Amino acid sequence: MNFKNAFGLACATSLLASASAFAALPKAADLAGKMGFGFNIGNSLEVPSNPTAWGNPFPTQELLDSIKAVGFSTVRIPCAWDSHAPNGVITETWLDSVKTVVDFAIKNDLYVVLNIHHEGEEGWFQTHIGETVEAAVDTKMKNYWTQIANKFKDYDEHLLFAGANEPGSNLGDNDWNAAHAQTLMHYYQTFIDAVRATGGNNETRTLIIQGTNTDIDKSVTHIKPNMLPTDKQAGYMMFEVHYYSPYQYTIMPSEQDWGAPGGEKILTQYFYGDYQSADAKRNAGYNAWTNSVDATVSTGAYVDNQFQKIAQAYGIPVLIGEFGANIRYPELSGEELQKHIEGRIQWHRDVAKAAKKNGVIPVIWDMGNESTEAYDNMAYLRRQSAPMGKLLDAGAINAIREVYGLPAISGASTPSSSQVVEGDKAVHISYKTVQSDTSEAGTFRIDLSGANWSDYVAISFDMRVAGTVAGPCLDQTRDGCGEYGWASVSLFNMSGNWKWKEVSLGNVDSLAALGLKNYKVEFGESANQMAIVDAKGMKAIGINIYGTQFTGDMYLDNMLLWKADGTVDTLNNFDKKSGTFDGIASGSLIAANATGDWGTSTTAAIKSIAATNNKVMVTAQNGLVTATFNAHRSSQASVKLLNSLGQEIASKNYTAMQGLSTVQLKTDYRGSALLVIKQDNVKYVQKVTLK
Repeated sequence: MNFKNAFGLACATSLLASASAFAALPKAADLAGKMGFGFNIGNSLEVPSNPTAWGNPFPTQELLDSIKAVGFSTVRIPCAWDSHAPNGVITETWLDSVKTVVDFAIKNDLYVVLNIHHEGEEGWFQTHIGETVEAAVDTKMKNYWTQIANKFKDYDEHLLFAGANEPGSNLGDNDWNAAHAQTLMHYYQTFIDAVRATGGNNETRTLIIQGTNTDIDKSVTHIKPNMLPTDKQAGYMMFEVHYYSPYQYTIMPSEQDWGAPGGEKILTQYFYGDYQSADAKRNAGYNAWTNSVDATVSTGAYVDNQFQKIAQAYGIPVLIGEFGANIRYPELSGEELQKHIEGRIQWHRDVAKAAKKNGVIPVIWDMGNESTEAYDNMAYLRRQSAPMGKLLDAGAINAIREVYGLPAISGASTPSSSQVVEGDKAVHISYKTVQSDTSEAGTFRIDLSGANWSDYVAISFDMRVAGTVAGPCLDQTRDGCGEYGWASVSLFNMSGNWKWKEVSLGNVDSLAALGLKNYKVEFGESANQMAIVDAKGMKAIGINIYGTQFTGDMYLDNMLLWKADGTVDTLNNFDKKSGTFDGIASGSLIAANATGDWGTSTTAAIKSIAATNNKVMVTAQNGLVTATFNAHRSSQASVKLLNSLGQEIASKNYTAMQGLSTVQLKTDYRGSALLVIKQDNVKYVQKVTLK
């Protein structure tokens, strides 16, 4: 669909209720029996300011037709409003755009859940759940819901409103108390009263309130039945929670430091249910504090108990507004990948069974992007390329369909092992000196999140490089200042406890003379091989250029992993995603070609965002680096330390809370280093001396 046209399009729908009748709509319990299982159009309309900024095209009728055809009965539309409301007034253009998508869904007889999502651009609601009500927050809640409700007041029962998304992201696991819960319920009362006051079908529209952090256990602990808001229309309320359990299995992006005994890192978990691994730490339910696996966590009985708990808590229907689990590819391969895939199918089946048994409505979360990164790999339908709406994850979806009495349908499955996937893109890496008086480094890195490479014996890739050097000093009056410039290329990896190993591929001048060439590097300790400290815990792989005042380019494509039997797996064909750029390197995806020509035009630019006027306070003592910065919102962030060559010596991912946020890194490295904190498109950079 033409994006501009999407904003102005307003579809008629045959399912609108008569504006003059406004008979009472069916109650929430009646709807719950018809809403089946649902689909989230995630990373789309909830994106601040521009719904296509996170890579997904504006939703089309074709997509909604596909959602219906796959078997979904409900669609949840996460939505941003604050970034489309100058001076508190939602623009009519944006209201019409949202209406367009709602109409696409209702045309297919789908039930629609429309919400106010995280509003990440300001975090005005879900990060402001305090012990007292904030007047400004309360006013916005009333103001926005009045405008939204008026826009849709004539729609019939197929449209449901959800007051928020995941309230309380400003609060830690142990921070919630009765006062926080009362504040949240006050805001929901404002939401309900605002919608009801607009009249029309909104007088009896089903409205949905969210639990604390939309977490089942936190909700039943802190929200008592007598605390729920009141509604003058009895029977028109639902309660929403989300289900990503266990977190380490479903969505944790990489290993974490949670302060476990002995400094044990919390690893991502790959295996569930009947498909366990001999490595207990990779099985769903492993507990680092007890050094054991709680096998009950990896069963359908556990999910059933959780859903039963919330279904019986408040006497109103329950919406599981989000659930899903990432595919851990390319972290796994071969038999381990197949075992992971089968366990993941079982996880989806267990969730669907528990939902159907307990009468709750499960709505799967879809990010839209077909990724190879641990945190982003949750796309069930194709949304970023043709054919739009094609089934990508037949295993998981058919497991759900089976539970609901629907036959299996054909579609793509999760990645199989031992395959080469050819893409039509490559990476163009640009290197631009910052005129340093010392050597510089440009780094291209692919994060691997602890992948197991024990089955592999080599890596290969297509590469072309060229460039010029100067230096090694800035003072051109010094003897020999311009004579000894140099630049070399190395392949590196990090594994285990971030142990760095690399092998030189040669100097740039020699490599440039070869043009586009396929390089194959064996793993091992011999000359011209690349050593790996811990093949079962790969953290990253990448290419560095070291040099003095180097400016140049690299073409990179088709990174493959080789097994001893000669079969290969694709590590990255760069068809969808590239990697991370640091130091003097930046990059973009370009069309793949036979000569390694990087040209001048690029697609899907992925250049690093430079630091703006952001300040970070850093202290370093006894190998512990503590950094405090002002986070613009609550969201995922990353922190890393780079040595003077641009090599990563320590890193972690964590959730930064809005406002002053503090993070710590441990390292044995001593000397000058660079601390880099990245949150969304904002980067904080600070030099630090480690003694």
